[in-house]
This record gives sequence, C-alpha cells and structure tokens, in this order.
Amino acid sequence: MNTAHLGGNCMNNIKTRVSPLHEMLTDFVENGPFTGLAIGIVKDTEVIFTGEYGAANVATGAPVLSSTLFHQASVSKTFVVTAVMQLVERGQVELDSPVKNYLPYFKMEDERYLQITVGQLLNHTSGMPDEEDYAWDRPEYDEESLERYVKSISRHKLLSEPGTHFAYSNIAYEILGDLIAKVSGLSFEQYMNEHMLERAGMTSSSFLKQEVETALAAPHVLKNSAGYGPGVSEVFPYNRAHAPSSTLYTNAQDMCQYMLMQLSQGKAKDRYNALQPGSYDLMWNPTMATGWGPEHEQVGLGWFLGEYKGSRILSHSGWDTGFLSDLILFPDDHIGISIMTNCDYVWLGSVTYPILDLLLGSDISQLKQSMAHRVTKVAVTNGVDKALEEYQRINSLEQDKHYYVDFEFVRVSDTLSWRGHREEAIRVLTCAAAIFPDSESVSGRLKGLMAEA
Repeated sequence: MNTAHLGGNCMNNIKTRVSPLHEMLTDFVENGPFTGLAIGIVKDTEVIFTGEYGAANVATGAPVLSSTLFHQASVSKTFVVTAVMQLVERGQVELDSPVKNYLPYFKMEDERYLQITVGQLLNHTSGMPDEEDYAWDRPEYDEESLERYVKSISRHKLLSEPGTHFAYSNIAYEILGDLIAKVSGLSFEQYMNEHMLERAGMTSSSFLKQEVETALAAPHVLKNSAGYGPGVSEVFPYNRAHAPSSTLYTNAQDMCQYMLMQLSQGKAKDRYNALQPGSYDLMWNPTMATGWGPEHEQVGLGWFLGEYKGSRILSHSGWDTGFLSDLILFPDDHIGISIMTNCDYVWLGSVTYPILDLLLGSDISQLKQSMAHRVTKVAVTNGVDKALEEYQRINSLEQDKHYYVDFEFVRVSDTLSWRGHREEAIRVLTCAAAIFPDSESVSGRLKGLMAEA
C-alpha cells in the first residue's frame, strides 16, 4: 500500500519541499529492489510527512500499512542510551563508575574488564569485541536470557585498553540493557515500555516480539532459488538476549514522536521530560573519532556525530537479517527523519541521502534506482555478457535515472555467496570489475571468490 500523510500546519517552504515525495517514493518502490518502506519526517514541533510503501510480506502480498512495525536493529541503541541517562539523572548510575559496581557477576578472562565504565560501553570505547553469532535461529524468550548472556561473555578478551580506542560493540549494549534491568528492578523490556515508549507517545511499539507478532513486517533476504529477487527469511532476527542492541519494533508514526522528543531535548507532547538538557550535552558531544567518514566522524554517547552539507548531524543506523533502518537528526535545523525497510540487500542511503538533500533545500525530482541491482539481476539469470549489454543500454539511455556505486555490487555478491550461490556471486563481481576497473574492493573480493572456487 502506498500512503502518505502531510502535517497540516507546517512551514510552507518545508511543505513545498516534501509535497512531491509521496509520488517519488511510490515510483521508487514499485520499480526497484526494495520490498517495503516506511518513512517519517518531523520539523520543529510537527510531523510533516509519513508514508508507507510496498509489501510487508512478498509471500502473502500483505502491504505495508501505517500500523506495520519494522525491526529497527541498532537504532534501538539510541533508546538504551536515553534510558541509561535517565538512571544517571536519578543518581542511580554514574557514567564513570565501573560496570562491575552494578553487575557483580560481570566478569571476563581479561582482567582489564574491571576498568570498564558505563560511559565506555555507551560510546564503544570499552575495548569490548563485537558479537559474531546472534543465534537468530535459536532464540531465547525468557526474562533471564539477558543475564545469562552477560555471564556468558566471560570467555571474551578485550580488543584494547578500556577508554583508548573506538570499536563498535553490540555486546556492550547487551551489558547496558542488563544494567538497566538490575538497577531499575524491572525487566529491560518493561523498563523501556514504561519509561521510554509509553511516555514518549510510542503507543504501538515494543522491544518484546511476542507482544507485537501480528503487526510485524516480514524480513526479506536475497534469494536465487526461483530467480533473482527477495524472499522471506527463514529466521526472524529476534533473540531476547539481544534485545538492547537490536529489537525495537516500531513504525514511522511512533518514530516521529521519538524524534520530536529528542529534538526538543527530552520533552514529549508537552507532558513528559525524558531527560534534562544537560544530559543531551553529554550524549551529543563528541568523545572519540570513529574513522567512519564525515557524517559519522565522532561518537558521542550512543549517537554518531558529524556534518552533512554544512549541517550538524546526529544519527544511528541499523542492519540485521531482513531489515535496515536509518535515524537522522539535524538538531540545529530542527529536522528529523526515520527510514525503515524490510529487506537487507539494498543500500538504504539511496533513499536517505536524496531526502536529506530535499529537506536541506536541494531540487530533487526523483529517487534514482540502483544500477547494481539492474545489472546483477541480469548477470544472475542470463550471464555476464547479457548483464554488461544491459549496463551499456541503461548507461546510454537512462543514465540520469540510476546511481552507480561499487560497494552495492559487493554487498549483493556477498549476500549471494553467504547463501551458497558462489558462481552467481562471481558473475556479479565480474560485471562490477568491468564497470569499476579501479575499485580495489571489487577486485579484491573477486580474487578471493575465485580462489575459493
């Protein structure tokens, strides 16, 4: 279902900018590789746009509705840091205190774990490694799963001295979720529901999958068993042991309420203060360089900080099996955008960045389609020669309607390879090497696959 809703009293210039967005998004989803898509945009104190597009489940044909919930993956972490800062404001947690003070059973073989502070977990400088197996195919649902997980990490060793290097870690956020539970005396999900979601006006959202099963969009992965295209994933990315890092389920309407609360530095619907402004000074101030590029140049507490076309930007993205999400705030321009899709093999930036440009004043008349997916579909089904013929045709007749990025070819190839379609993955990279002859990432990955074959 393709639906859009414009705020009735927003500023005229913003309304003018977003007015063509619904038509652009409708065309983009109908003619491209995305399965479903939902978007929410806020400006100042108003919701100025929400829209839902495509299929919630390609197997059943169920459309994305305004009530459809999407798995947010790591966007969930911004909720966790807000909850931790609530406990800090109440004097129940100190950012510079060792985690061991709050979780006595927290232990690792590496004795440096005793130095790890709450703040270092929040800004990914604890030295904690990342998780390699989320066990989506063998999920746990009981309330004790989070504590069991924290106890299970004792076998890990730190990557670096705490506080000295940035290294993104989902494990760190599971520990923080358990800390929220133990300090508050509630389960992690209950705390988040009572102190974050309900009070922020996110009435349809939950961190507990069992509460919202019937409203969830299905996760989609790239399959090749019956032709190139999306298929519903055999596993859903849920495990209660990984709730803090990943399992917020929400929709565009609810995320708009969250963005309005954050942009107003804690105030939600004139009735609830999630945090005081001083906490935002801590969350949104840079603590360490990430090496991730200008939009994510620094990390604060739970947020990535940078600049986009002259505007200060705060953001977090998410990627789990079958889902992608983006959350972006322009705090000085009082603009927020939330984008979510139920497929994991696309480049979500192909939607996010043109919309950001539109909101910042650029003239955008269309959302360009992926050259990578057009070419790789032909490569997988008809071979390299036909695919390169299609590339030449598109390049000569429809060049302005497509974007060209080498990393998307690599992502598609990786996806096919992970699913056992190595021959098709090699075809994709062979095409990419012809299109991007100077790309080291393409040539390196192709050599690796050829050696494996």
